[in-house]
Amino acid sequence: MGVPLEWNVFFLYSSLVLFGHEAAVGVTAPASPLLGVILLVCLVAVPVLGHVRPDLVSFLPAMRYYAGNWPTSLWCFRHGTERKLDAGIVKAAALPIDQLARLYDRDTAELMLHQALAWRALHSHGRALNGLLPRALDDPDVYDVRDGETVAGAILGWNFGDGHLHNEQLLRAVQERCGYQPGELRVIVLEQPMHRPCQHYRIVDAATGLIEEGCVTVGDMVTRQPWLDAAEAAVPVHHHCAAAAPAKAAAHG
Repeated sequence: MGVPLEWNVFFLYSSLVLFGHEAAVGVTAPASPLLGVILLVCLVAVPVLGHVRPDLVSFLPAMRYYAGNWPTSLWCFRHGTERKLDAGIVKAAALPIDQLARLYDRDTAELMLHQALAWRALHSHGRALNGLLPRALDDPDVYDVRDGETVAGAILGWNFGDGHLHNEQLLRAVQERCGYQPGELRVIVLEQPMHRPCQHYRIVDAATGLIEEGCVTVGDMVTRQPWLDAAEAAVPVHHHCAAAAPAKAAAHG
């Protein structure tokens, strides 16, 4: 299970070692020029590139640790089609909904999965993902909406919160094995470069490919409520462009 529990313990220990026991070691201490170059690349170049072009670098080496702007996704399965994952893929574990259903009733299991979505909606990107649902789906009420991390955790056996593990690459692999029909599986991918006040999104259908991409303004997400109702039905989108057929037109194939 990829969770930062060991990470937290390691950083507590390393901070005491680096800034306590080894506090006398300065920047110019490395005797090897090669070591200095490696440190500059790992601690400066890679994080800077990861912040400016997060699509090229995982948020882990880019040191974007849960800052509210790491890559993420929503996987939207039309009711009943999530079962195709069981039929077409040998997974590391059962789907989270099935694991929870062994301990609780089905409705409670769904509620517990949506608690993770509610937590993500505390961040601006979670609100953006929720607000993009009406653009991706003809009717959000007939879909089972899953956080991409839970999908990657079941299929890959590991995720650690990196949205690059459950973007279009994983979707293509899933489609190759499961053969979803148009409109049965839609994925919303979201990511934000550090130097831009907007979050870039893509809406992808497993069968037909890219449906739409564009940007949402972070400022709009900060003032937006995280749920969908009449006042918050659709998120304001800027510089969006539709690819191929519109989302609703392709929903039923």
